[in-house]
Amino acid sequence: MYVAQPIKWTERGVVMLDQRRLPGEEISYTYTTYQEVAKAIREMVIRGAPAIGVAAAMGVAIGVQSSSAKSLQELRVEFPVILDTLAKTRPTAVDR
Repeated sequence: MYVAQPIKWTERGVVMLDQRRLPGEEISYTYTTYQEVAKAIREMVIRGAPAIGVAAAMGVAIGVQSSSAKSLQELRVEFPVILDTLAKTRPTAVDR
């Protein structure tokens, strides 16, 4: 039985199955920046709390991996921006 993978980490970037196109089409996109991952989450390319959490974690990893920071101190300044960008993407459910 074939089961499509909703998200995977590759050398090229984060590959997400566009769940908006299911079940009629199986189309995947590759995201190479944390901003692209954030946009994909906001636009609900990927759905379901566990998958969104994995996508956000991969977005953080890409953000750190592609950071232009030359020192730990510089990364400490950039890191909260990456986290905040991804934290604000949550398309459903509101914590109260």
